[in-house]
Amino acid sequence: MARTRLEKIAAFFRPASSIPAARRAALLVDNRRFHSAQTLVAAFYAVMFFFAASNLYSWQELLSSTELAPRWPVFWLRFVELRAGIAAILWLNLVGGLLGIALPGYRWVRILVCLSWLELLALRFSFGSINHGDHLGVLLSFVLIFLPAGWPSQLAAERGVRARTQLVFSGCQAMIMLTYSMSGMWKVGGVVEQLIRGEVNYLAPRGLAQQVAARLLAENTTSILGPWLIEHYWLGWPLMIGALYLEFFALWAVPRPSLHRAWGLGLIVLHVFSHLTMGISFLQNMLWLALFFVFSPLRPEKTCWREMARDLPALGRWLKV
Repeated sequence: MARTRLEKIAAFFRPASSIPAARRAALLVDNRRFHSAQTLVAAFYAVMFFFAASNLYSWQELLSSTELAPRWPVFWLRFVELRAGIAAILWLNLVGGLLGIALPGYRWVRILVCLSWLELLALRFSFGSINHGDHLGVLLSFVLIFLPAGWPSQLAAERGVRARTQLVFSGCQAMIMLTYSMSGMWKVGGVVEQLIRGEVNYLAPRGLAQQVAARLLAENTTSILGPWLIEHYWLGWPLMIGALYLEFFALWAVPRPSLHRAWGLGLIVLHVFSHLTMGISFLQNMLWLALFFVFSPLRPEKTCWREMARDLPALGRWLKV
């Protein structure tokens, strides 16, 4: 019987290393890993409150605004007095942040946190450019709405609560890596288009150096490592291939705990290098990668290089280790 398309997709993402079903189930209900997930989710809401409190420094500037082009989440600003509407968004964000650290066990609070950040970012983006580095916080707060009742309990939680908490946490991991895989697929599409046109593509030996040069010229600026990389373009070639590999196969790492730490660190290094060469910063992304992958509650207690090698996308099935 022919497999359906969904079955083929599931088979593609199925880990190559043979992890018994009992062991996979044990990971979801393990008490220590559950408490680790609890701590990381609490840390997420603490960070979101920190961001909300940091916004206090820009309140006066925002409240003084007289013109903006409202994005769709704040379309209602067209029908109210502007200063009052902006004040409502700012207070909603601050109160939501406080409730997020005080009462994260209540679903309505988590909905409020998500809504408050959607409104605040929509307000900020209504003044012009959109900062894509801020999107993940909203997306993760949306996924965390679905945490089960009782997830923050310090008492012994039921197996179902532990398992559902880990599944929602994995949903956050999938949301993060989906954004990277989408970016990787877009870049692969760009490579194909450039090849068709006969242009220098991302994966050419000079590809990264030319991309850095174009960015610095467009912004009329310089960077710490940009000029050096342009002169030593051959060093950028393997780095570009590695970066595309990490991004394109990012979603692959989610169901493979052996890769969580390595993929998280790899993407963090990618962002650091991107800032040093092109001045492009994704600070929030680095924070979320550290919380949800470098410190992943599902990562193995001890690093097993053989398991990591077997789980590598496009390479693991051919590596004889």
